[in-house]
Amino acid sequence: MTITILPYDSAWNESYKKESSLLKGILKDLFVDIYHIGGTAVKGLASRPIIDIMAVVKNINAVEDYEDALENIGYECLGEFGLPGCRYYRKQSSVCPCSLRIFDIYNEKDIIRFLAFRDYLRKYPEKASFYGEVKQALAEQFPEDIEAYSIGKSAFIDKSEMQAVKWYISNFSVK
Repeated sequence: MTITILPYDSAWNESYKKESSLLKGILKDLFVDIYHIGGTAVKGLASRPIIDIMAVVKNINAVEDYEDALENIGYECLGEFGLPGCRYYRKQSSVCPCSLRIFDIYNEKDIIRFLAFRDYLRKYPEKASFYGEVKQALAEQFPEDIEAYSIGKSAFIDKSEMQAVKWYISNFSVK
């Protein structure tokens, strides 16, 4: 798989809307909320053209009851995928490749972490632009090595995520 970084495309948001509608229909009994996260959710951010989705459900343990339905629309279950308490799914499609992270409603730490990072990049376009440059440079350096690409992004993500969570909590928490 060649790692490709593309300029922001407003069609990504439309793809998210269509996919989230499908997912809401499948997870309807468990469903609490759904979010467009990741690079394709940040206007102006160059990204891999994969729609990242986060769903929040009432009971993470009940998600396995919906796996057949998710498989029927193209999702492959990859378990926790390195994130305890998460269920991670991948949809490899030439039309709309997606990644889906599902969290229990009580997993506030991870839910806030993903939303904070997204909203921080939306609020600070200069940081989003720099992140896009980092991703492009890594894709050029490691065009066939997703692990090296991901490791390369982690320094920026880790630092920015800490800043983002502090910013998010100070701006959006109930006072």
